[in-house]
Amino acid sequence: MKVSATTRPRADAAPTGLARPGEAGGLADFAPFFKAFGSDTRIAIIEHLMTGEKCVCEITAHLSLSQPLISHHLAILRDAGFVCSRGQGARTYYAIDWESFDERLQGFVRAAAELRERDAGPSCVCG
Repeated sequence: MKVSATTRPRADAAPTGLARPGEAGGLADFAPFFKAFGSDTRIAIIEHLMTGEKCVCEITAHLSLSQPLISHHLAILRDAGFVCSRGQGARTYYAIDWESFDERLQGFVRAAAELRERDAGPSCVCG
């Protein structure tokens, strides 16, 4: 379909054979998971947490970044299922949520495998 400034594909339209965004099995469901890797700061936080549970103050000190910035990135990681948190007094501790991480990663691998299985071969109509 040719797209111009006045003609846009329907927002809910999906390519033939693929799930619509938000539909079970659609790759769009995994966008938050992969967004977590879209920032050097989040990658550094993930690497630091791979050595074990850390308090926010430990993460800020290790990365030499402000607490509000670290908290922002931790919220994205929590929403993506990478980390879990627990409060203890006035402190909040974060750790890798390995169960959630493994489930999301395996879910992506399954969804990608299902899409590969749907491959019907070349579909170019231009000759």
